[in-house]
Amino acid sequence: MELKRKKKFNLYNILNPEFDKKDAKKDEDVNSLNFVGFFKLVGRRFSTILSANIFFVLGNFPAFFLLVIFSGLINDHSIVPQSLSFSNLYGAMQFAGSSPLSAVLQGVSGSPVTENEYNPILLGIFIGLACLVFLTFGVVNCGCAHLLRSVVRQEPVFLMQDFFGTVKKNWKQGLFLGIFDLLFFALILYDIWVFYLNYPYSIFYSIGFFLSLGIFVLYLFARMYFYMLTITFDLKLHKIIKNAFIFAFLGFKRNILALIGQVALIVLVVMLIMTGALMALGAVLPLVILFGLGLFMGYYASYKVIKKYMIDPYYDEHGNPLSSSEEKSEEQTEVDEEEDGDSELKEA
Repeated sequence: MELKRKKKFNLYNILNPEFDKKDAKKDEDVNSLNFVGFFKLVGRRFSTILSANIFFVLGNFPAFFLLVIFSGLINDHSIVPQSLSFSNLYGAMQFAGSSPLSAVLQGVSGSPVTENEYNPILLGIFIGLACLVFLTFGVVNCGCAHLLRSVVRQEPVFLMQDFFGTVKKNWKQGLFLGIFDLLFFALILYDIWVFYLNYPYSIFYSIGFFLSLGIFVLYLFARMYFYMLTITFDLKLHKIIKNAFIFAFLGFKRNILALIGQVALIVLVVMLIMTGALMALGAVLPLVILFGLGLFMGYYASYKVIKKYMIDPYYDEHGNPLSSSEEKSEEQTEVDEEEDGDSELKEA
């Protein structure tokens, strides 16, 4: 009988324990991309998620000009009476003299308040600078999608090379997709706001409000697939958008869980900002983790759906030995893939 050789006790074996069956069992959750595996993967690759957040914030720097506009830093400040009728009252008092009643009215309506008015020149400049985000949003999302897809796949990440390489390769589609993304997002939010202000007064506005809200939720689902499809497949822009909305239904369960997590994360940050003692922490979180973790939630949910309905069938069709053994279901035929090469994999 062959004797089992005893391992040598050294520093390397302590710092690098051998991967055993117990470790493999622990990795089943991560490999299957289930709910528990999400938290395990976040713990393992937290630094990469932080890096993706930094790329997202710095890459979309024009958005800071929009924050400056809303902060009032470029406003002209002036001191004016509290009431617009003060000038009339003051003129009457000069002509007819004062009385106890007029003195009380003067004290109330004449109290000085600070009035903020936008400086038209600065406002125009900052709006123009803020609009530059239309040029950065899509391409930056493509780069971040590549980094976070590597996390989902448990692949090594080379931050600068992977991010800028993906931006260079996908900047055209990313640019137009980002413009579409922001415009549609702003339009649907505007519709929701208008219908919300008027829905108690008309059945038309009530229907419009709930319909717009449903479209908004569906769009949030589809957005989880936009940039992942862009960097993974060689598809035309309209097919990326079409497939994304198809996956919004096919991956409904995973999509709703990801959306709940994203909303909970935003609510947490808002609550921290509204809490005086933790306001600084709430203000820092968007710069550190909010966007990176929110994007990762969406890509963790979407990648498994894309793999099931597009990546695995592609490998099955081309005889890749690493392809999944699952047969293509009838639902897969709904995904818009053509045989002329438009659906070729880029990096899958």
